[in-house]
Amino acid sequence: MSYIPEPSYKDYLTYTIKKGDTLTSVAKNLSIDSYTLRAYHNKFCPLQDLIEADFPSQLDYLILPPPEIKLSDEEREKQRKKIVFHEASFKMSLNNAKISNSYGVLYTIQNGSETHTIKQEMSVEWKAKNENGYYFFEVSRIGKVYINDTAASTMAEEIAEKASAALYPLLVVVDQNGKWVYINNFSQIEERWQETKKQILKYYKGDHVEKYLSLYDRNLEDSDSLYISLSKDWFLNAFFNGIHTQYPPSLSIQKEIDFPLIAKTENIKYFVDQKVDDRLDVDNFLVMDINGKLCDDRTKTDFENELQIPVKEYSDQKASGSYRAKYFLNPEDYIPESIFISCDLELEVPQKYSVSISNLNDRKEMSTTPKQELFIEETQPQKKWWQF
Repeated sequence: MSYIPEPSYKDYLTYTIKKGDTLTSVAKNLSIDSYTLRAYHNKFCPLQDLIEADFPSQLDYLILPPPEIKLSDEEREKQRKKIVFHEASFKMSLNNAKISNSYGVLYTIQNGSETHTIKQEMSVEWKAKNENGYYFFEVSRIGKVYINDTAASTMAEEIAEKASAALYPLLVVVDQNGKWVYINNFSQIEERWQETKKQILKYYKGDHVEKYLSLYDRNLEDSDSLYISLSKDWFLNAFFNGIHTQYPPSLSIQKEIDFPLIAKTENIKYFVDQKVDDRLDVDNFLVMDINGKLCDDRTKTDFENELQIPVKEYSDQKASGSYRAKYFLNPEDYIPESIFISCDLELEVPQKYSVSISNLNDRKEMSTTPKQELFIEETQPQKKWWQF
């Protein structure tokens, strides 16, 4: 196996961060949109140097996008390749998605003035497609989870990390539109959990430990309980988000989507416009923009009381919020190279949540050369409609 070095700032155009610099001030001085600046840096930097709301304290260099060559609109349009669909007209499928990729993932959760971050690495590997047209991907977590840039240190955090690790790898079932619909290796997960629980109880004791483990027991009562508990998983909802579908000639569709925001409530509904750019970007990625507004029936009070459904006795003041997502897809297999999602909920204490996912395989290749069938478990006797 060949050695692939870690990303090096020497491979990129960089800006040296000075005392007092902020993401906003540097973006303004460089006349670059701060969203673009952060997205480009996060795509190529080491995982520990990901930019959240602002620069991390240890960051010395900011990776800059290459300077744009001033072209006329006509010249710029000629340089961008038109996208080509491999199958039916305007159809994006996962038939060529036989991948094995690793991703750096950053979640940023803002609750009023408080900001918290979670960093981790995930892998996604193609496993199979069944005769009914459903795809199977193995999703694994790699290494430790970092909360606010710190590995698990308290007893509660250590137990949580050990318990959640028992879920992986997940064998995720994805429908023809690219939306994840189930987990297909429940018996393996349940077996891992029973062993993990024994190991946790060897080292940790007390009522709080028992209560936490009982919560996991309830989430793993059966395969449906597991699916419900994972319906709020940020990575699964971002990566398998129903974008692999049939598009009209306009390459734009409107639809209702749901996405997790507040942990204890049902996923929040947004009505969005989902549009594919008809030409590849300067990096030859297929670009998709998804933008929309909150369309949930729950009121502000319903959300603030973390209710699952609307309750008429409470105030009928409508909540508002927005959803914004940008996907950069490999045009050969339509698998994400980078994903950026931001959604918010305007309450008395504003809630905002963002997801940044970047392909680490691509990042390693660029640092090395600067640039430019498996058994699928059948649960018996309750065989699901999408299974083999």
